[in-house]
Amino acid sequence: MRGTLVRLSALGAVAAVVLGARHTWPDLGHAHAHLTAAEAARAAAVHEGLPVHVFEVWKSSLQPGDRWWFEIPAGAPEGLTRRGAVYRAFAVYWFLPNLPAKSLRNPENIVVFRLRSAR
Repeated sequence: MRGTLVRLSALGAVAAVVLGARHTWPDLGHAHAHLTAAEAARAAAVHEGLPVHVFEVWKSSLQPGDRWWFEIPAGAPEGLTRRGAVYRAFAVYWFLPNLPAKSLRNPENIVVFRLRSAR
């Protein structure tokens, strides 16, 4: 009797998982926005409220091999960092394959980007 109860319970659990997955799994694919490649590339900036158009203009001014420097105030605290660091982190990604300069000691070989505030 106990063995039958265990088998019926297990069968009920398997049926619940199968039926639940059958009704839930298709919805998971539609729960997220479907983005184009360009939209996906900009998604982090859009999510963080960064001025995407400004980054696009800056990127278009970089030539292969150019190093860049980003001047921006630290800005308000945001999580474990500051708003300016959010801008810098996105710039590192967005300006690839161009890399940031180590310093401004030799500024004639560096493209400098400036923002007055990190909003």
